[in-house]
Amino acid sequence: DSGSTWRAVLESDSYDAGAYPASMYLEGSDQHRGWFQSSLLVSTAARAQAPYKSILTHGFTVDEKGEKMSKSKGNVVSPSDIAKQNGVEILRLWVGMSDYSSELKISQNIIKQISEQYRKIRNTIRFLLANVNDLEELSPLEKATTLDRWILSQASEVFSEVEAAFKVYDFSKGYSLLSHFITVELSGIYLDVTKDRLYCNAPNDPIRRSAQSTMARITQALLPLIAPVLTYTVDEVMEHGPKILKSQADEVFDLVYSPLPIFTCKLTNGQKVREKFFECVDALKKSGVIKTTMELVVQSESELMQKELEGVDREDWLTVSAIVSQPQDEKLGAFEVDGHAYVLWRAKEHKCPRCWKHKAKVEGGLCPRCEAVLNHV
Repeated sequence: DSGSTWRAVLESDSYDAGAYPASMYLEGSDQHRGWFQSSLLVSTAARAQAPYKSILTHGFTVDEKGEKMSKSKGNVVSPSDIAKQNGVEILRLWVGMSDYSSELKISQNIIKQISEQYRKIRNTIRFLLANVNDLEELSPLEKATTLDRWILSQASEVFSEVEAAFKVYDFSKGYSLLSHFITVELSGIYLDVTKDRLYCNAPNDPIRRSAQSTMARITQALLPLIAPVLTYTVDEVMEHGPKILKSQADEVFDLVYSPLPIFTCKLTNGQKVREKFFECVDALKKSGVIKTTMELVVQSESELMQKELEGVDREDWLTVSAIVSQPQDEKLGAFEVDGHAYVLWRAKEHKCPRCWKHKAKVEGGLCPRCEAVLNHV
């Protein structure tokens, strides 16, 4: 049945092809365990060593309750049905994210969860491709902004852990780390806070080019890590993606993982501030006081905030119209982080119809940044 196929991969420094096959497909639990046990006992008695260097095997495939699949129970999940309904990439991702050291659970609910994770990965890659489409060369790393250095630091750390997990065949840990990074740090924070500079700055603005270069570097390192499982998805990237992402590779099988440059950039205080800030924002939105964070300016004299983030990075980190040092007219909320006060005020200036930041001098007018960009164009 669908849960009884096991695969053993055997490697040996003193490998005898006649005595011990390099790999075997074994049917059933008894034959599987018995073969390893008998071969180990015989080899240990005859040669005083195990007949294999390492063994990679997996448990039975069972339903979501952990019960053995059976036609009589009606709980059989067919791989071909999943491939037809959800696509083969979903099935492959389920395999990659399953902990094969124990029984592998599968059901429509589990496949639905995997589909959501795949959709997040795919949509993030689409966003990355769209926003580096006009990038022809990478900007120097020394010109990277604080936000760029932060996400590169996060990506470098996570990708190194993923590579280490893959080397010891811990695929579920590797893909869980990647999924979390893509969902939380990359998509949930970085891609969100850099939208303004990507969409509204001049095409060749150094800050915009730095963000694009950062996205390109992360994508270049990400694709080889997900290619073994999401092969068709990465193949689409290789076919339709911009040249800057492909390096010297012509197709998915040419991709080789190269570690990202090592950055050390922690926004410990900034992340605490961001968390507390959005707690206040959620309350303001629920009560109908504001619709977007662009209606706010944040007053703070925190040295930690200024030390970690500078210039436009500070207001973009919180997606507000400005960070100010003086009180404004209408106070909407406040919070404290490590003894430092942060006050939320309603922005006094008008909403710019192009970037939506409240920095325009007159109603319906452009903010100075957008006016300069359009006049230059």
